Amino acid sequence: MLLAIVIGVVVLAAALIIYAISSSNKPIVATERVGEGAVWGAADAPVLIEAYEDYGCHFCAQFSQTTGEQIRAEYEKTGKVRFEFKSFIIGGEPTRNAANAAECAADQGKFWDYHDVLFARQGTSANPFSAAALKQYAADLGLDTVQFNRCVDSGQHVREVNEDSRIARGRGVQATPTFFITSPGGTQRIEGAESFATFKGAIDAALASVQ
Repeated sequence: MLLAIVIGVVVLAAALIIYAISSSNKPIVATERVGEGAVWGAADAPVLIEAYEDYGCHFCAQFSQTTGEQIRAEYEKTGKVRFEFKSFIIGGEPTRNAANAAECAADQGKFWDYHDVLFARQGTSANPFSAAALKQYAADLGLDTVQFNRCVDSGQHVREVNEDSRIARGRGVQATPTFFITSPGGTQRIEGAESFATFKGAIDAALASVQ
């Protein structure tokens, strides 16, 4: 019995290592998706979704790679929904540095591509958010690395990242991801990587309140 348990643990560990290696070896490809910095959707959209996330948060990655993509595909073209990514740092300096780097990518119009890379690289190495790694992701995406590296090294957007976190705490945010969906009908709050059906119900209710 003990031998079977040991073998099972070894097999599981090997599978996790193989997954991490395969994930880290996936090519980084720019999608050419555009966004207004850390935002997609019309500036005058009547429904606003504010997402407080951390790049080291597993559930944030899960949301980004599934439900987040579905929400964008469903609502962006309607012109009635605006989505804003905001940082709520729970992972300390590594994820603060990652958030700063994402804003540096936003300076060159590549926030969403870089955002996707950060979540995809989560947990694939001992330090996926080291300065060297953050700079390599930018190079792989074809960014101006001189400008990007200067932005990363100077912590150009750290103040903005910290301000997002301060505002989040003022709104009672304690965990990531946390979402606020605001419309003329009021504000709904969703915590966690809930299903697309849950978000769709909340967004459609918000849209129904628009005159």
